[in-house]
Amino acid sequence: MGNTAKVAVTVDREVLARAERMRESSGESRSALVNRALAALLAAEEHKEKVARYIQAYNERPESEEEIDQARSTAATSLVRLKWGEP
Repeated sequence: MGNTAKVAVTVDREVLARAERMRESSGESRSALVNRALAALLAAEEHKEKVARYIQAYNERPESEEEIDQARSTAATSLVRLKWGEP
């Protein structure tokens, strides 16, 4: 148990019952389920923060008309090379 910590938490009874059913069907321990849930929550929050930073950066410096035209030209050049309708 080198990099772990013990915690005690209060959980809504219905949430706990649902978690127990999930845990039993997955075969994992309660600790593993809680660890996985917290990791997923933290990853979702990190993703949300990254999206917010991306939107903020885009709002501060959206692409120019020249950049949009260049992207369209590049896409058209790339797409014309594809063999459409062939396996």
